[in-house]
Amino acid sequence: EMARVEVSFPSAAASPGRSATSPAQQGGASERERREAAELRELLLNGEARSSDNNNNNNNMHMYSPLSAAPSSAPAPAPAPSRKRKPSAETCWGQEIAGGGMHAKVETLSTAFRQKFCPACQRGGLLIPASRVRVHDPLGSAAPFNQHGVGVWNTAEGGAPSPLWPAHRVVNQLCSSVGPKLVLLRDPTTATRRIPGLLAMPCAPGSVIAFRVGRTLQPTALPPLPPLTSDPPLPPQLPQPLDSSGLPPPPPPLAPP
Repeated sequence: EMARVEVSFPSAAASPGRSATSPAQQGGASERERREAAELRELLLNGEARSSDNNNNNNNMHMYSPLSAAPSSAPAPAPAPSRKRKPSAETCWGQEIAGGGMHAKVETLSTAFRQKFCPACQRGGLLIPASRVRVHDPLGSAAPFNQHGVGVWNTAEGGAPSPLWPAHRVVNQLCSSVGPKLVLLRDPTTATRRIPGLLAMPCAPGSVIAFRVGRTLQPTALPPLPPLTSDPPLPPQLPQPLDSSGLPPPPPPLAPP
């Protein structure tokens, strides 16, 4: 609000020691005093108006500051990564065992043997050269088994249970398997190469053996194999001599009691 300012000046008659002036002089002094009072009042009013404007400007700057009105430019927090583990893609075991070109990558959803093979191998099985398939001879070595956590092949460097054998894989070895235990060699070998405890497959050169994928590799068919048994062979029996009649000799007489 505008403050009202009143300015009063003492009259000449009330001032002691001043000489009396003429009416004309008194009229001129009064007019000059009124002008000075008006100018002083105008100066005071202008000063108050400028002060009020400055206060309003300060208030407006405080209320509408660009810093306070500007939106926050802080970056939004990044979403937390998912903790769900994605399966890793690995090489199909069918490609490493049988070859036959590029197979699809395998997503290891579990540790089951069947999950190591691509869908094409699980449906159609594998064709493996007969030169790489051997039959386990129970008379020549102990029952073979596979290592765990070393990939497809058992090797001597990895501590294979049969260090005299080259890199290999034991298949058809489960209790529910039909037929003898088979050993797949990583590298082809000739049938004349003797490997302790392993017998070559009696197949013509260039033959292949079909396997289906299950809990192990099971052959769909095998050529005729010699009988395999862990029992020692029986001693050969010599033929008994015949007399002139063509009949066998009579048994020896019994001993007297």
